[in-house]
Amino acid sequence: MKFKIPFLKNFSFFLLFTLIIVSCNEDFNTVGYDLISTNDFETNKVKLPVFSFQNEFISDVQVDGLTFQQLGEIDIPNIGRSSAYIASQLSIIPTEFFGLYSPEDELGDEDNVKAIEENEQVISAYLEIPFITNTRDQDGDGVIDSLDADPEDPTSDTDGDTISDALETQNGSNPLSNDTDGDGILDDTDTDNTGYQPENRTYAIDSVFGNRNTSFNLKVDELTYYLNSLDPNNNFESQQAFYSSRDFYEEGFVGENLFDEAIQLDFEEIRINFTEDDPETDIDETTQVETRRSPRIRVPLDTAFFQRRFIDMEGSDSLTTASLFQKYMRGIYVRMENPSEDLYMLLNFASANIAVTYEYNQYNDNDTPDDTTDFSIDRFERSFLLSPGITVNHLENSSINPEISQTIAQTNGSNKIFVKGGMGLLSSFELLGKSSDGSASTKLEELRENDWLVNEANLVFYVDSTSVENWTPGDLIADRLYLYNKRDTAPLLDYFTDNTVSAERNKGKLVHGGILEYQNGKPYRYKFKITQHINNLIRKDSTNVILGLAASANIDDITTRKARLNSGSEEILYPASAILNPLSTVLIGSHPSAGFEHLKLELEVIYTDFSN
Repeated sequence: MKFKIPFLKNFSFFLLFTLIIVSCNEDFNTVGYDLISTNDFETNKVKLPVFSFQNEFISDVQVDGLTFQQLGEIDIPNIGRSSAYIASQLSIIPTEFFGLYSPEDELGDEDNVKAIEENEQVISAYLEIPFITNTRDQDGDGVIDSLDADPEDPTSDTDGDTISDALETQNGSNPLSNDTDGDGILDDTDTDNTGYQPENRTYAIDSVFGNRNTSFNLKVDELTYYLNSLDPNNNFESQQAFYSSRDFYEEGFVGENLFDEAIQLDFEEIRINFTEDDPETDIDETTQVETRRSPRIRVPLDTAFFQRRFIDMEGSDSLTTASLFQKYMRGIYVRMENPSEDLYMLLNFASANIAVTYEYNQYNDNDTPDDTTDFSIDRFERSFLLSPGITVNHLENSSINPEISQTIAQTNGSNKIFVKGGMGLLSSFELLGKSSDGSASTKLEELRENDWLVNEANLVFYVDSTSVENWTPGDLIADRLYLYNKRDTAPLLDYFTDNTVSAERNKGKLVHGGILEYQNGKPYRYKFKITQHINNLIRKDSTNVILGLAASANIDDITTRKARLNSGSEEILYPASAILNPLSTVLIGSHPSAGFEHLKLELEVIYTDFSN
């Protein structure tokens, strides 16, 4: 008897506690399942239908305000040919004169003997457009992850000289070479590496597709079209959007040519030495680096153009305000012509500039202002920068694979899914069936009547093996896809709850997925975990929205841009990250051709059934 009374008291307390929890928790059904061990219940797997259909190419997409700009020409496997050029407005820090004095003062100032005719003359003008560089170094050992033998271990020894990368960085030797100064004495025994400059950097270049050794004509021309930030179609009361289909060059808005020569890309750090030696030091400064810049396209422009349009306009109102200048000097085009092989780039155009250097006369009193007998007129240098303003891409697709049109015409579910970024292809998916014939809603109601807890739900897209039959490592294929709600172009809930990150570019959100997987060295599939999305459909009565799929250049970017379909008659929102990924992939659809049935697009659901 003494054992039963405490038991009854404890049981009564537990029952009361349970009733309180039940009465206070509106989501008891879901939470309760999580608290109960599923070992006593049946766990099953089921494959549910998905209806895929191929949409058409986007006919136009908003391209102003993007992070990067595209340039080049390339054949995109299984899709067609893509090309791009850049048109950019230019900005200048407003100025009233060049040199030290205004044009009026240069004519003579009896109160200032130093105000002389300066005779400014442009001696160089360089356009510089940086590449996108990968500088991630997660272990902080001085070696970027893409070159590091072990990106997560600061004690790693990438060059194999028995000295850790971190220690070499600290000591000023080269962690990427076992003979830092190239004198034949290896670093583990060398006590003098003074010939090496530890400030030198090695870069990894991202987003250059095709043959990096391609030679091509780079053309830089004057843009004569005014890129007005305000929309004239709305009485200049709102910001104007610029679209990819507008071809200002073909429309004839072309002024003077500033550069037109054959070049090859150089991916090395740009190092510019001092131009003069300081006689008071023991070092020849002309052998020392004064300026280091990340790898970039760097070409000289026509100095006569900048002399006429800038220096000779000294004192003009056109240079005194940003708005007046942009109406005066509209901008430039940057185009690629006649590449020896395919080459296509994403460039960091926001950090581009045109550096103009000019010489001018300056009165030099040689530090004896009271003695005018030893004065001289010397030539000095100054520079000014022109930076990008509104920048747009003209994007164009051509030589389109006719199979795409055939797939678009399929109305009872597509056998394939063509995905392409840039001015890309749209594809759509309806979970649980086709909404127009009621099969999707019927299946959803059936699921809601079950007493299921969804433990995991996966949407798996298998790569069409015929599209990668001759694929070899290094060939083009989209390495990351982005799944989104087509109603508002927002990611799924599973995206937001996945906080995983990766040192590799565009490889975060590891749990939610969408990263290309390989099998036997070939592209195999893209897998999305959408467990929360499916649980919300079944248990929260969420709307079963149509989903979209796009190639992503940056999985962390969920911003959108306007796009147009049906030759501009229909406007939609389109993921900005898709515009910046020109690559493609071909997937098996929901209604595959014979021989591919086992790879058809389906929704895989692993669930616990509490009805037994």
